[in-house]
Amino acid sequence: MTTSIDRIVSRVSRWPGVETAPHRFGGTEFLVAGREIGHVHDAGVVDLALTKRVRDVLLTDGLADPHHVLPDSAWVTYRVRSAADVPGAMRLLRLAYLWRLLALRRRGVDLDPAIDPDTDLRRLGLPADLDALVRETFRDTLDRRAPV
Repeated sequence: MTTSIDRIVSRVSRWPGVETAPHRFGGTEFLVAGREIGHVHDAGVVDLALTKRVRDVLLTDGLADPHHVLPDSAWVTYRVRSAADVPGAMRLLRLAYLWRLLALRRRGVDLDPAIDPDTDLRRLGLPADLDALVRETFRDTLDRRAPV
């Protein structure tokens, strides 16, 4: 693995609820509550599992490419060619992670009540259309504040 991919794996694997496993086509996959949110390949390819609506916005905004093998799926690809690409990969992986956390919270499963998705979303600095999509999709969950 490249140094950049190693750095990504190291960071993402420390997020609450994230498990890593070897990916069937090489590299490392990231799982949250038994579901894959994405994976990295040794050659610097980051593939993310999202929804088609999120995928479409990411493609329109130029934040990711269609998946390198399944271009019509809900998956997207982000290429890490140098250390300068790591923040972009981390941003998209964090988006996929937050999407999964919010979906779980909607079902009453909270992997870490200390995580404030609203704050995380602001930190990601997503384009307005993508931020609006996430907030609209999870309005009910984001409006609920975890008891302190």
